Amino acid sequence: MKLRLGPSSVSVRMALAVALAVLASMAASPRGRCDAAAAGTVVRSIFVNQNGGADFKTVQRAVDSVPFGNEHWIRVHVAAGVYNEKVVIPLNKSFILLEGEGRQQTSIEWADHADQDTTTAATPTFAAYSTDFMARDITFKNTYNGGGGGGGEMTPAVAALVSGDRSSFHRCGFVGVQDTLSDMDGRHYYEGCYIEGATDFIFGSGQSIFQGCEIWTAPAPASSSPGFITAQGRQSEADTSGFVFEGCTVRGVTPAYLGRAWRGYARVIFYRTDMSGVVVGPGWDAWSYKGKEDTLTMVESGCTGQGSNRTGRVPWTKELSGAELAKFVDLSYISADGWLDAQPR
Repeated sequence: MKLRLGPSSVSVRMALAVALAVLASMAASPRGRCDAAAAGTVVRSIFVNQNGGADFKTVQRAVDSVPFGNEHWIRVHVAAGVYNEKVVIPLNKSFILLEGEGRQQTSIEWADHADQDTTTAATPTFAAYSTDFMARDITFKNTYNGGGGGGGEMTPAVAALVSGDRSSFHRCGFVGVQDTLSDMDGRHYYEGCYIEGATDFIFGSGQSIFQGCEIWTAPAPASSSPGFITAQGRQSEADTSGFVFEGCTVRGVTPAYLGRAWRGYARVIFYRTDMSGVVVGPGWDAWSYKGKEDTLTMVESGCTGQGSNRTGRVPWTKELSGAELAKFVDLSYISADGWLDAQPR
């Protein structure tokens, strides 16, 4: 039986069950990490301003100055402006806090894209491969395909790739059209972020929570078909990855599915998210796994808005109990060891 949303006794009991289970999981989860940067104290700040008067004029030069094997939090503060460059945080440069002056004031932009000679993984405007990374108040934008409504042939063009464990983003922007946010391996947290795109614009195999984020469906060049918000890549029953959207909004201008299965055990959960009419009736697509939908975990619970009407949904969406749902909507799903609390404030 499907959960009926709204002020019914069923939904009240579900909410109560989730709340009690979350409290139990919080009490059981170990807190804190014992490593060189556990206190979350920034020991050094590097300043970037493309107009001069700072340590560096480009973001990449600032990142390059961080020592290999770094074990202490270093802040890279980027002044307001548009920085036209590709930026890479390499695997062996952990504990970097990248900070702008507001996602509408500071942005890193580039226009790379996939073609017969370039893979999707080579296209990001910004890529973070290191563990223990943090960003706040900055936008990552891939301007190919218009990067927010322009013309051009649609092709993979990543704005940001995140592939390191223990990475968080606060009040950041991710803007593109296809494959905007490549949320790959590791545990990640996105808080109060803005994510814009048209096709598979949040994709990957990350174990991630998106809390209070604004999801915006952008125009898709040369396409009249609905888009896809997510394409999650969980690969087995034992794989702990999944995308959890909690307290988010889904808005935009292009009709879109909530997601399609990139891999055979894809897992996506929308919890207490407000959905506008841009969400198409079926909601989900099995993509290459039609006939194998029983291994997919596509969940909607406690959602509101016109797009949350599940009357026309595909029949294979999953229903989770309160206890099952609590395992994913609580921060312990990504931070049972307390790494998120240990990052700088």
